[in-house]
Amino acid sequence: MFKASPFKLRMYETCPQQYKFSYIDHLDKEYKKPKPYLTMGAHVHNALKDFYEQLEPEDRTYERLEKMLRKRWLENRKGFATREDEAKWGVKALNMLRLFVHRMDMQVTPVMLEDYYDIEVDPTLKILGRIDRADQLEDGTLHVIDYKTGKYTPDDVSNLQLILYALIVSANQKRPVTKASYLFLPTWEWHSVDISQEEAEAAVDLVKEQVEQIRQEKEFTPTPNTYCKSCDYLPICPARAQVEVMIEAGEL
Repeated sequence: MFKASPFKLRMYETCPQQYKFSYIDHLDKEYKKPKPYLTMGAHVHNALKDFYEQLEPEDRTYERLEKMLRKRWLENRKGFATREDEAKWGVKALNMLRLFVHRMDMQVTPVMLEDYYDIEVDPTLKILGRIDRADQLEDGTLHVIDYKTGKYTPDDVSNLQLILYALIVSANQKRPVTKASYLFLPTWEWHSVDISQEEAEAAVDLVKEQVEQIRQEKEFTPTPNTYCKSCDYLPICPARAQVEVMIEAGEL
């Protein structure tokens, strides 16, 4: 069975060679390096999960959330270049959590909290994703919210991903999801889409097409792009020389 996730499909779309290194050759452990923004992002997500799982609405204060972040932070401090670098990322995390408590309705308790969920489309295909939270709307339907710990950029927006998350949540909760959103925590910007049955069916068809393309792929050609500069596989990439020239010329 092919297990498709929005992240996995987007990687293939961005660079088939990177996809091959990750999901066919399984070189992650050998080449993947800890990155400060990923470490910080994981701690923010985990602290928010603890926040809702462990506290009643009246106890949800910034002070309690800060303590939870600091506890999570001690579990993993990989990827930071120096103590000063670590402190910089820590301040970013604290600032976005302070804004979160200030702007989010603390009386709302999510129906679902961060974990991996999936939906079986057919005997050969399963769609999975990590869902940050789902809230119940006034009409009883659900609103899926995906936290983003980076600043908003158009490249971070994928309506397909939001629709797939909605499908996954709807299947697991046995009720409709009518809205899905990205919440960019540093700036409190929202990107939302309304979910219709037609859009959901179209999204599944698109995933099937993408998966079939991957199954038929033979070349997995590298595609130089703006993400190459931070790609862990660059040292072994067939397009390394071309990418380095493009970086030197300021094209990437």
